[in-house]
Amino acid sequence: MNSNTLKKYQTQLQKLKAKQNVIKTELTDCQQRYNSIKNEILDVQTKINELSRNNKLIVSEHATIRILERMFCVNLSEIHEQIIAEILPVYTKLGDGTIPVKCIGLRAVIKNGVIVTVK
Repeated sequence: MNSNTLKKYQTQLQKLKAKQNVIKTELTDCQQRYNSIKNEILDVQTKINELSRNNKLIVSEHATIRILERMFCVNLSEIHEQIIAEILPVYTKLGDGTIPVKCIGLRAVIKNGVIVTVK
């Protein structure tokens, strides 16, 4: 092996080691940032868990409707039919909007053909 080839390999080795050191530094920095984000995630998850375990019990609207139907014998289909029968003629002429519903003493808000609320 001649001295030129040896020098070439030594130079190549030095360059590779320099690249390795740069990557090692970047890797250390990435690991630190990764650990920082990981800790933030754990903190947020802990806060979510604490808020979720506040023992506050909520009754959904769906459950409330089922209670009205089953315990108080409220017939929702009958109510729907009554409201639709009353406002359909007006809705057919005017379309979406707010329409009075005399049978319940309120106004129906209609959007895209759906009664979304009553006021």
